[in-house]
Amino acid sequence: MKNIKNLIEDDLKYIDKILNSLFENNNEVLFSLKNFLFSSEKRIRSIFTILLLKSIGINQFNQKIFEILVAGELIHNASLLHDDVIDNSEYRRNNETLNKLYSPKISILLGDLLAAYSTEYLNKINNPEVISIFQDCIKKMSNAEIDQFLLRNTIPSLEEYIEICKGKTASLFLAIMKSILVTENMFQEYHVKIIKITEQFGLLYQIKNDIEKKSSEIDQKNGIYTIKDIIGLEKTNDLVDNYMEMLRRDLEEFPENVYKKALLDLLVKI
Repeated sequence: MKNIKNLIEDDLKYIDKILNSLFENNNEVLFSLKNFLFSSEKRIRSIFTILLLKSIGINQFNQKIFEILVAGELIHNASLLHDDVIDNSEYRRNNETLNKLYSPKISILLGDLLAAYSTEYLNKINNPEVISIFQDCIKKMSNAEIDQFLLRNTIPSLEEYIEICKGKTASLFLAIMKSILVTENMFQEYHVKIIKITEQFGLLYQIKNDIEKKSSEIDQKNGIYTIKDIIGLEKTNDLVDNYMEMLRRDLEEFPENVYKKALLDLLVKI
């Protein structure tokens, strides 16, 4: 992952610079929130989006693209703060959660604060379609979390599980990418393929996350049954391989360059 990040280091640093600027007047709680935002964060949504855009030749990003990426990171982290309350999580990324460090109420309020910041950045883009895309995304994320909560202690069908993954995870990947495509009138011939790849990647990322040991233990503790409980670990690994192969085939149509190679590497390393 380090080599992949190094390839787009300047872009990631600029995103971090914007995020860092939100916390110029720190108190103890906001300092903890800042640490949360920068504690071993993968920035996987930004990394994937940047690599995919650069692989088709969009090498110079305007401010609108960065504002969309920042909004995506803020919404993602806001959802994590709310998830920690829902799951009664005491640790995330090997650090105490703000839910444990302060209280569930503070964790919810800080999640709301990040969501408010995301709205601020989306408003800067001044594009009603982008606002609509993200509003739809947040509704899908929330409904998926509700569906997952209602299915606790029940093994869902494979179809129910995939729909939850689409809402919880793939929808934010898609909102970021769709919003950028709305603001950038370039490479129209790639747009349908980009949307397909983005959703597949989001699903692959969630499935791989669900079969990680630490994530699996948290799910089990909370009565959440995921893909390996539905179809078994062997078939889950086959499904992961199928998604990876579909993504590789779709990426074959893109130009050969270092960004495409990094995307292919990312499939393995997420």
